[in-house]
Amino acid sequence: MPPPGDSKPPFGRLFDGRGSSLDPASGVAVVPDGSRIVFAAAPFLWATYCVFNADKPGSWSALFHAGGVAAGQSFASSVDRELSRLGQPVLTDQPLEACLTLAVRHFATQGWGVLAPDLSDAPEHGLVIARLRHSSFVAALEPGEDFADALPAGFLQGFLEYVSGQPLGCIEIGCVRAGAPHCTFVITSAERLDPIRPLLGLKAADEIIAILKA
Repeated sequence: MPPPGDSKPPFGRLFDGRGSSLDPASGVAVVPDGSRIVFAAAPFLWATYCVFNADKPGSWSALFHAGGVAAGQSFASSVDRELSRLGQPVLTDQPLEACLTLAVRHFATQGWGVLAPDLSDAPEHGLVIARLRHSSFVAALEPGEDFADALPAGFLQGFLEYVSGQPLGCIEIGCVRAGAPHCTFVITSAERLDPIRPLLGLKAADEIIAILKA
């Protein structure tokens, strides 16, 4: 994947004229490949969280993270098919900033919130940081100690694994649900994330990032 840098916008004609459509009679929205768009209302997310965690504590986060990874990889694959159709370079040949711009748009389209990637620590420390405002998952869940955004974290992991061609990990290291000012994610190699997992909820996101950079 090329290093970050200035480039012409590569996605100007992406899905041009082939956006999502809604059948008013059935109430079903679909994207160009025929897949249904499913918008989960806050009460449904809250009920799902309660059911999963009542059965097994922590299962909601694990399942939503795994689903997010699959969704991120599937989304990247669909983008590559569209880029190939347009005769444009695939994601692995695009600058990282351009790929993350696409992820930002996807978050907004899905109603997950406003994503702000930060690549300032990528060249020297191999860390991609992303912060999420107005998280729909935080809005759906009552305040608590568990972090809310397992699905967005999984999506970022799956998407960037596809883009980079390397196995990665992504975890939320700070969550508004638990009192943090931002929902913050860090993406790097999975083995670098394992030692900081016990610190989640005990140290602020900036402190965890400093530990990863040390």
